[in-house]
Amino acid sequence: MDNQTEKKWYQKPVAVVLFLIFFFPVGLFLMWKHEVWSKTVRWIISAVFALAVIANAGKNESSNTNSNSSSKSNYNASVEVSKKAYKQGYADGQMGYGLPASETATAMESYMAHNYNFSSADISVYEMGYNDAISGKSAQY
Repeated sequence: MDNQTEKKWYQKPVAVVLFLIFFFPVGLFLMWKHEVWSKTVRWIISAVFALAVIANAGKNESSNTNSNSSSKSNYNASVEVSKKAYKQGYADGQMGYGLPASETATAMESYMAHNYNFSSADISVYEMGYNDAISGKSAQY
């Protein structure tokens, strides 16, 4: 008869507490299904977890908004730097426009002579602006 009244491992308070801590949906289910504690204690525990979930949901929305505005700001700053690199390359290319090919510096030679400090991605943009000016195309920015 003792075997019939003995609780299984997942019905014991220790197991329910562990599930509440590490995997709360299962812990809440076990707590209510097997009536481990009084109804008042179960309602208090459920309310605490509900408040934690609501608080966490609000926190995630505000952090996503901040990260979105931060990434937009970084993107806009990057675009402005790229535009500056293109304009600088275009201006440098205009100095060589109309000169014989033997007297015209390449984009990299001009870049190094002016000692600019653009990122590797913006060096390509600088070269594009330089080559557009050398070939007589109108500036894109």
